[in-house]
Amino acid sequence: MNDENRYMGSLLAKTGMVASAHPLSSLAGIEALRQGGTAMDACLSMAAVTTVVLPHMCGLGGDAFFIYREGSSGRAVALNGSGPGGDGLTIERYGQKGGILPQDGILSVAVPGAPLVYEMAAKRFGRLGLKKCFQVGIDVAREGFPVTPELNRSITANKEKLAKFEASKRTFLEDGGPPKVGSTMVREDLASTLEAFALEGASYMYKGSFYRHFQRTQADMGGTFSGDEFPRFFEEPPAFYAPLSTDYRGYTILQTAPVTPGFIMLEEMNILENFEMGEMDLTGADSLHLMIEAKKLAFADRNAHAGDPAVTGFDVTKFISKEYAEELAASISLTRTDSNRLGGLEGGSDTTSFVAWDGEGNVCSFIHSNAFAFGSGVTVPETGVLLNNRAGRSFALQPGHPNALEPGKRPMHTLNCYMVLKDGEPFITGGTPGGDGQPQWNMQMLSLMLDRGMGPQAASDFPRWTSSPGTDVIGLGAPFIVRMESRFPEGTAKALREKGHTVQMVGAWAGGGGAQIIMKDPLTGVLLGGSDRRLTGVALGY
Repeated sequence: MNDENRYMGSLLAKTGMVASAHPLSSLAGIEALRQGGTAMDACLSMAAVTTVVLPHMCGLGGDAFFIYREGSSGRAVALNGSGPGGDGLTIERYGQKGGILPQDGILSVAVPGAPLVYEMAAKRFGRLGLKKCFQVGIDVAREGFPVTPELNRSITANKEKLAKFEASKRTFLEDGGPPKVGSTMVREDLASTLEAFALEGASYMYKGSFYRHFQRTQADMGGTFSGDEFPRFFEEPPAFYAPLSTDYRGYTILQTAPVTPGFIMLEEMNILENFEMGEMDLTGADSLHLMIEAKKLAFADRNAHAGDPAVTGFDVTKFISKEYAEELAASISLTRTDSNRLGGLEGGSDTTSFVAWDGEGNVCSFIHSNAFAFGSGVTVPETGVLLNNRAGRSFALQPGHPNALEPGKRPMHTLNCYMVLKDGEPFITGGTPGGDGQPQWNMQMLSLMLDRGMGPQAASDFPRWTSSPGTDVIGLGAPFIVRMESRFPEGTAKALREKGHTVQMVGAWAGGGGAQIIMKDPLTGVLLGGSDRRLTGVALGY
């Protein structure tokens, strides 16, 4: 395991480490660790900062999920934080409007799960307290932060959506366009909301002042929320649970359970285990072909079978079994792609993930999101909180479909987190944003790390591909296409086309994602960190 190649390009540290998609976020995380906080305190501090500096990706109006491994007990625990749409949002009411729900506006909004997740995580796994963890985000919002090229581009790309809603227009399009790169953005309204949340806890969001602001806003916009949804979610919180798991060549891979798509990444890895991935050309067509076909098989299962387990009774046991994976692997032709799978167009995505590892052996993978960039586009006036568009993005309007829209039902999700154990001890924690790209990019990077012995930074830097369609409802049934970064050899694209794949080459670093990964060398105890160069994130350690 102590292979020098594994260390190439990765940040090295001995005691603690964090990695996130923004330098200010990583700085907040490492400071939390240095102040005696746990890995969860670090993640909550990073959550607070990313809520401010990455408003297109995440916030109090979105969802959150995590896997946490306690050093003292050795137990791994996960939590899913996402809510249903409005009680009045039904197929009967909206099923005649074109086959999909609106992708922005109040009809696209689901009850945000993130605030309750933050509070529950702080109480169970934190040491510093919610107020201290969120203070750094409050300070950044009040003092202001430099606008990054990524934020400028995202505002520009979503100008039309943001301009529809007065509060969002005032915040992000003050002079009719996006703030200039390098200019200082101040978010006093959001700072006040974060401060109230940090002091009062999640009740402020689900039963208190924010809830009342939300109810007025959604009523004015013709929303479908009865008024019971937010308090009900708070009073019937999601339960902590043991993560899903599978063995892969001597490693144990942990994933989040439905409504997340974590099971399809485990299904992909189980399929790959039937092939000698470590013996294949890393950038060759044969290895890519097998991974693409594994992705298509797993995603087809998600599209055909997965729905909120609390409503549908969906059970992943079959789909993450070795026997089922063997059947699927045997169905893959090594020479020809199977285009006869269930598919759909990829939607947009804006999400951010971060990871932390502390000196007591506590390890965390955390992810939160607004769904699409800037979510629904709706900012609740006087609060600075952007609302997600998870209901519009994810629910199907086909009666009888496992993911069909129903009151009180949570839509299937794109967010997921993973962790890898070796001999029962944490070896890797990681995650990436990117909608339906997440299970396939995580599969690619895990294969590089577990089959090839790569370190976090090298695996993150490796050329990336994305197979569309995925699971978003906005275009189910579209033909498949593989988008490959131009750093792959031309011969690989040619060979894939000969196998029947439709291939599109994209920019050298335009494959999507923003992976954050920490690995621990079991022989030396050294922590290795990697942060995706496709974003402006950074890993920090001490």
